[in-house]
Amino acid sequence: MPRPFNMRSPVVLTVVVTIAICSALLILPGATATSRYFNDLLIFLDGGYRVVEGQVPNRDFHTALGPLSFYLPGFGYWVTGNLGLAMPVGLAALMIVTAPIMIHVLGTRVRPLIAVPWAIFLLLLMITPVNTGEMVMNISFAMFYNRIGWALIGLLLIMHLRPERPLRHQVACDTLAATALTLMMLYTKATYGVVALVFLFLMLLHPVQRRWAAAAILLTGLSGAVIEMFWGGTRMHIADLAVASNVSAVLPLRDYVVSLLETSGEYIVFACLAGLALWQRGRFTDFLFYGFCLGAGYALLMQNFQVRGIVTLLAGGVVAAEHLSRQWRQGLTYSVDMMTRGAALLVIVLMLPVGLSSAAALGLHATMVATGAGIALNTPNGKDIRVVNTLDDGQFKFYANYAESLEKGVAVLESLSPPPTKVLVMDFVSPMTSLVGLNPPQGGTAWMHDGRNFDADFHFSADALLGGVDVIMIPKRPIAESTTDLMEELYGPYIGKHFKAVRQTRLWRVYQRQEPPLLPTEDFWNAAHVPR
Repeated sequence: MPRPFNMRSPVVLTVVVTIAICSALLILPGATATSRYFNDLLIFLDGGYRVVEGQVPNRDFHTALGPLSFYLPGFGYWVTGNLGLAMPVGLAALMIVTAPIMIHVLGTRVRPLIAVPWAIFLLLLMITPVNTGEMVMNISFAMFYNRIGWALIGLLLIMHLRPERPLRHQVACDTLAATALTLMMLYTKATYGVVALVFLFLMLLHPVQRRWAAAAILLTGLSGAVIEMFWGGTRMHIADLAVASNVSAVLPLRDYVVSLLETSGEYIVFACLAGLALWQRGRFTDFLFYGFCLGAGYALLMQNFQVRGIVTLLAGGVVAAEHLSRQWRQGLTYSVDMMTRGAALLVIVLMLPVGLSSAAALGLHATMVATGAGIALNTPNGKDIRVVNTLDDGQFKFYANYAESLEKGVAVLESLSPPPTKVLVMDFVSPMTSLVGLNPPQGGTAWMHDGRNFDADFHFSADALLGGVDVIMIPKRPIAESTTDLMEELYGPYIGKHFKAVRQTRLWRVYQRQEPPLLPTEDFWNAAHVPR
């Protein structure tokens, strides 16, 4: 019979305590540290600054990522006024928003022995400053959107299980939970949202669960329409995704084979767990679900900058372990009894590599910030962003040199007369706007990465990228040399026509517009190269 939820349940206590500890470790040190992917981190700090300044992703600047990837750090910056706290506060807020959904999904479907470690695992994954599958020393909030996507899809997949302890209004609560998770994924990174929608359609084949799945699909569509009324960026977001897809193209066959070999152990263990669950009591929908976990996990891994740590397989393992645990009863043969009892422990063991590395990275980040390790970015808005050395001297020197170039660039900007207001750096990321505290230029893109979101055939028109800019800075020591070289090749003629060289230093060439900047038109992409 449906019953009220027990607020003293192990799942509730686990979620509340984990969020409290993680939030303290994130926020109390008061800054952000990074030992790797420094330039990637600056993308989202700059994007968060832009949205606080009133810009809207995909309407005022282009990105293939969803708007939540910028509104999360934007919220952190808005609350604190501190770029160094933008990511920690934004991620802590995300944990709090996700908490009631997690409590509902796990509390009604998974026994505490499995639900408690899975809740801790997902929360740590959501906020840890390390790329999934990498060594703990590579601390950085870079690519945080992938970890959010993995965590949210890892929670949504648990809804394949039938509620064992249903609540009053279970279907309504399931509908709201599935809709919220799907929307968060769609507006953080579209690929995870697509996987979520496919899962919901798959659930329509499940007679017991199709009511909430159908309602969630409908509500997601209606919510998207309402969001579009306020956002107004869906059309351009789809265009950005299409161009990024055209540029990135299909990976070589060798990459797919290597990925399969490197993650073969994860697939084998998952196949064993899923096979046991199907052997004990398998339905056709269960078979489809486990196949979906395999296929979706592989697809997500291949379009991420990641080599291992397929969370959909772990989520499928949780479902399999719960299925097996529900089949336990007195009188089972010894071998079946051991497999049924041991499945939960096996899944917990499988969580440990990623779970422990997530926890260790969070602790290392807090320690580095609290002890003042490394160097602070000496710019007006960057003093709480630290580059740290975690046992890789070469990597630290590389990013320290990049930090120095940014600091010198800020000094050059401050020496210009009249003071610039709209600045573009021709590099992987253009962070001067946020680091100095300038008005962001209209148009352009959140970042430029040759071979990923632009190339010689697919790129912004010069008017779209540079029309709203009054100062262009070209680094002599860029973070991504190939990107800077290609940008100079593509946009050099426009710069020569509309800008003049006003300063040259050891690290920078600076160009100032000769006439008032133009507002970019809606023709954001080079019409000669982008298919209509």
